[in-house]
Amino acid sequence: MENKSNSPSPNTEDKIQLLERRLKREISARKEAEKILESKSLELLKANKTLNELNTQLEQQVGEKGQILNSLIDNLHTGMVLLDRQGLIVTINEQFKSLFKVSGDQFQGGISGKKLTSEIQDHFKSPETFNDVIFNSIRYNRSASNRELVLGSGTILDCDFIPVYSETKFIGQLWQFREVTDERIAQQKIQESEEKYRGIIENMELGLLEVDLDHTIMRAYESFSLMTGYSPEELVGKNAKKLFLDDHSLALMSAQDEIRQTGEQSIYEIQMRTKSGEKIWVLISGAPYYDNEGNVIGSIGVHYNITSRKKLEVELRRAREEAETARAAEQQFLANMSHEIRNPLNAIIGLTNLLYDTEPSKQQMDHLNNIKNSSEILLGLISDVLDFSKIATGNLELSEKEINIYNIVEGILKIVGFNTNKDIKFINKLKDASKFDVIADSTVFNQIFLNLLGNALKFTENGSITVIGERIRQYGEMAEYAFKIVDTGIGISASRQDDIFESFKQADKETKLKYGGTGLGLSIVKKLVLAYGGDVQVQSEGGKGTTFEFNVVLPISRIPTKEKTVASYTIVSKGRMLIVEDNSMNQHYLSGILSGWGIPFDIANNGLEALNFLEKHKYDMILMDIRMPKMDGYETTIRLRSNNKNANCQTPIIALTASAQVDEKQRALDAGMNDHITKPFLPDDLAKTLSHYNIVQNDDNDTRSSKFEFAKQLDGEHLNELYGENWNRASRMFELYLKTIDKDVDELEEHLSMDKWDDFAGIAHRLKPSFAMVGLNKLSEQMNYFQQANDSVSIRSEAKEEFKKFKKDYISGNKIVAYEGAILFGL
Repeated sequence: MENKSNSPSPNTEDKIQLLERRLKREISARKEAEKILESKSLELLKANKTLNELNTQLEQQVGEKGQILNSLIDNLHTGMVLLDRQGLIVTINEQFKSLFKVSGDQFQGGISGKKLTSEIQDHFKSPETFNDVIFNSIRYNRSASNRELVLGSGTILDCDFIPVYSETKFIGQLWQFREVTDERIAQQKIQESEEKYRGIIENMELGLLEVDLDHTIMRAYESFSLMTGYSPEELVGKNAKKLFLDDHSLALMSAQDEIRQTGEQSIYEIQMRTKSGEKIWVLISGAPYYDNEGNVIGSIGVHYNITSRKKLEVELRRAREEAETARAAEQQFLANMSHEIRNPLNAIIGLTNLLYDTEPSKQQMDHLNNIKNSSEILLGLISDVLDFSKIATGNLELSEKEINIYNIVEGILKIVGFNTNKDIKFINKLKDASKFDVIADSTVFNQIFLNLLGNALKFTENGSITVIGERIRQYGEMAEYAFKIVDTGIGISASRQDDIFESFKQADKETKLKYGGTGLGLSIVKKLVLAYGGDVQVQSEGGKGTTFEFNVVLPISRIPTKEKTVASYTIVSKGRMLIVEDNSMNQHYLSGILSGWGIPFDIANNGLEALNFLEKHKYDMILMDIRMPKMDGYETTIRLRSNNKNANCQTPIIALTASAQVDEKQRALDAGMNDHITKPFLPDDLAKTLSHYNIVQNDDNDTRSSKFEFAKQLDGEHLNELYGENWNRASRMFELYLKTIDKDVDELEEHLSMDKWDDFAGIAHRLKPSFAMVGLNKLSEQMNYFQQANDSVSIRSEAKEEFKKFKKDYISGNKIVAYEGAILFGL
């Protein structure tokens, strides 16, 4: 049997093989691990190299950014210091060093901020204040912003001390010093200016209010609060419209809002409620205000309390109404007085004129002349009051024709001399009678000389009264005349000479008691002389006589005195006339005139009788007295004109009135009358009026139709109102215009070319009435525009272009005026 104990058993071999395989695996695994380790080591090496490169780049970038940051800090206009959390300086910029005169070597990084504080504290005007701010900031890490500190030099600094945190961790502190000296000075000036103008506004009692676009009050000034009774705090935030205005004022305010929305200022009056409920009137000057982009964001209103002025206006209006009522009563009184006095006077003068036709003897003729002259003097005395009223109310009407002033003076001297028994010599020293042929209102010059001579006669007991006059210069068809009335009377003291031309004033009380009179004569003289472009003065010495002097400018008459003839008329229609007159003397006077002309007539004593006549007969003319019992002329005319069935409803009616008032004439025309004659009147006055209705015909050589019409290119309505049928006056004005206008327009153009706006506006103002006087009203309106050039920049900028348009209109207008003038001159 074999011994099997020396050969490996199967289990042992298996174990060996297993170990070998394990060993191989471990060796293989180690090799793989070594490969991985080698690979990872290489990667780690590469990563480390990359990391080193990145770190280098990062350090470079950080260094560059630090340089940029340091450069930025150094170039700031604000002095800056940055401390770390230990209070050591990290950085300090150049502006800080310059501001506090410290060097860069003196304070480097790592130096204590406290050392810096002790170094710069003496630079401050109040070092204690600076130290307190720094101490509290450093010790308690407190922020101190916008603290104003002043250096000893006067420089003002705006200082910030700001703790710096990273999340919640304190990491340092920033000090910042900004110079604001110029800003503070500017702010101070603005504040002083505001205070100044606020003071001015407050002293002017002007209330300022600022509101937004919805009228919400943004700011109310003290003066406005005092005006309305509200405190500024009560007003801010309130709606101004709702608080102060009623419905009527709201509408006005809304209209003004629209104006301000366009960017324009506006001034207007409005009524406001105060806190107490009282209503006051204010004058508001409103202007828009804007945001930075130019948009209107609200308005500011300047309010001025005009309540007192408004109350005064009401009182003045009431006083004016009372004055107008009183004036109307005065006018009525004067009209009544005129009627009552002039009616018998009309009869006296009228009958005297009729007696001239009865072939009186020489003695009777002298008596008639004296009656006539005395009546005219009486009429002049009565007219003092009536004419003064007309002049004072602007109702004086001039009836100009060819007259001779020498003859007027001669006639008045005879009248005055006849009516006195004083030992006085009356002397007419007017030089060269033919030189006193003028065109003027004879009534005016009769009254001027009658009043002055009557005044001289009143205060002269003996000696002489002399009238001196001469033509002192001539301007083409115009001439200036100078007159003196010299007496040897009691004279006027120097202290009273300034008063004698005032209404109802005489030299003194004693004079008034001794000599009487209305005190109106000289006042009327002054106003009448002024109406003819002149003035009147007095030279006198008590006890040594008086000299009155006056000058007037008048057109020279074309017809020499020796060639003048009394106008004569031919009866061209003997149709029946109705006289409506309650005064028997006036009835007799009118009957005598019409009978002498061979015109048939009927007489009615009042309006009721007149209506009966008018129902039964057809008349060609009605002479209607205005003031009559039972029914006056106004009502009679109205009833006749409104009755279309009456055959006389369109018959011409001539108003006969003793009133000298223009208002009464207009009232007659408004009632339906066609014309107006004032008593007392002469037969020639009646004939002249009747000639307009083809009842009589003027026998003068003037063949021009009384129905002459101005060219359509002229303002005929204005010219007819201006001249009526006074062709002489119209022709003189047209001629004067044509002679002078070219020179004036050339002067206007010269001033325009030289930009002499003051002179340009002055000439335009002077020319405006010249164009109106010949019916070129469009040119007159252009002058009105030009005369504003001195005050308006916009008009000055357009004036030269507008002048070209004016020149074109002017040339064409002058052709028409020349053509019209030729007709008026009879060429």
